[in-house]
Amino acid sequence: MNSMKGKLVVVTGPTSGIGKKIASDIGNMDANLVLACRDINKGRQVAEEIIQRNNTAIIDVMHIDMSDIQSIKEFACQFRKKYSRLDVLVNNAGVNLTGKERQNSVQGIELTFATNVLGYYLLTCELLELLKSNGSARIVNVASTFANDVNLDDVQFEHRPYDAMKAYAQSKACDRMLTWAFARRLENSGVTSNAMAPGLTPDTGLFRSMPVKRRLELSKGGGRSIEDGADTAVWLASSSETDGISGKFFEKRQEIACEFRDVEAEEKLWSICEELTGYKKYAASNRKCQ
Repeated sequence: MNSMKGKLVVVTGPTSGIGKKIASDIGNMDANLVLACRDINKGRQVAEEIIQRNNTAIIDVMHIDMSDIQSIKEFACQFRKKYSRLDVLVNNAGVNLTGKERQNSVQGIELTFATNVLGYYLLTCELLELLKSNGSARIVNVASTFANDVNLDDVQFEHRPYDAMKAYAQSKACDRMLTWAFARRLENSGVTSNAMAPGLTPDTGLFRSMPVKRRLELSKGGGRSIEDGADTAVWLASSSETDGISGKFFEKRQEIACEFRDVEAEEKLWSICEELTGYKKYAASNRKCQ
């Protein structure tokens, strides 16, 4: 096991599934862990569970709603007040609205795109200076091999029929695309940006809306355990084997090809994220805490 003693790590969506396992494994490595979660009580329960296994773990529980632009800004503001650096950011929190009607975030943005894409983008941008400040840091984006249906002219399904699975698949492709866009911008900064795929893990909360019978069928069809699904993210966050590696896509600790590598498309997505979050204008105003 790699030592993370003294490293400061943020994990989003750490109260269930893949995120909880990532947080637990990193906490067991003696990292200073920040659990960034929507439900503070659940976050505290996870913190207690980790501390019961490792009583030297140092854990902070902070509120964030990754679908809410203002909540992300508030989290980042509080984080910057408390901490002067960041070693690892694991963007894990996500939604899958399988079987549900279209939903919007509090800002009126299609919920899957708001959470799975804009959330990754904005939080990373907000914490980027802290990541860069120590000369060696890592961004780990939990993506998926279930990725397709990208339409950068209609990311919110305003001009095509809404389909929850297509919205999810698009969001996971976009997570990869943002990973490559960040990697380019961070070249020679000491900060690496990689994406990983946990594989099909039917026991995670992402599949909570799927009938139990269907989840069991998926499990029998070769679905992975939560432990296996989380392993590559923990490896990317902690292992000396991944020092200096950036702009790659991994599954089962092996680099795999990504069919969404297209600089022009990645930059178009970046511009969409800037516009929808208002980050460029907001950043220019010195990101004053509201």
